[in-house]
Amino acid sequence: MSASPYRFDADYRETAMLTDGTQVTIRLVEPGDRELLRQGFQDLSPASRYLRFFGAKPDLSDAELTHLTELDGINQFALGAVREGRDGRLEGLGVARFVRDPHAPELAEAAVTVKDAVQGLGLGTLLLTRLAAAARERGVARFSAEFLATNARVRALIEETCPDATLTALGETVRVEVPLPDPESPLPAAPARRLLGHVAGGRLALRLRHLLLKDF
Repeated sequence: MSASPYRFDADYRETAMLTDGTQVTIRLVEPGDRELLRQGFQDLSPASRYLRFFGAKPDLSDAELTHLTELDGINQFALGAVREGRDGRLEGLGVARFVRDPHAPELAEAAVTVKDAVQGLGLGTLLLTRLAAAARERGVARFSAEFLATNARVRALIEETCPDATLTALGETVRVEVPLPDPESPLPAAPARRLLGHVAGGRLALRLRHLLLKDF
């Protein structure tokens, strides 16, 4: 069997420390992570769910869990952060994922979700930075995200700090696209790094429009 051409493959493991000292392991999401995702989703506050889905979403169905955990690693990719709980069981803390646009393979819709209990501790930035690197090595050139069209504050923030971003009106939402740098280059301060910072800071939600079986 030939070696994987990717750094971020099934063998990838990374130990990181959050700003409060919490130790987490970053790895690819696997089919066996269904219950971790189900429980992690249940632990999200209603506000966090609204930011990700732009509406009410009480739980994930079995079909959605299959869709979110059985990934090809190229066009559908996800990283998760876990830690070992006091009872020895793994606890899912956050997930970052992308899905490549089948009609534009250089474009991928990206999304990140971090449990409320560890928000603001650097996990969102960590996951999104690794997601961008994984996407770049798979040939993705741009990330897309969405925000509510009524959120003038977010639009002004993106226009001010991400001048290379492309904004497209989609009725009730606006899609923003930002270019990712060459795979051999470090993630720069702008524009992709700034967009990731807005997401990690809770100022912009990366919506799961095309990552679920239903459109919420």
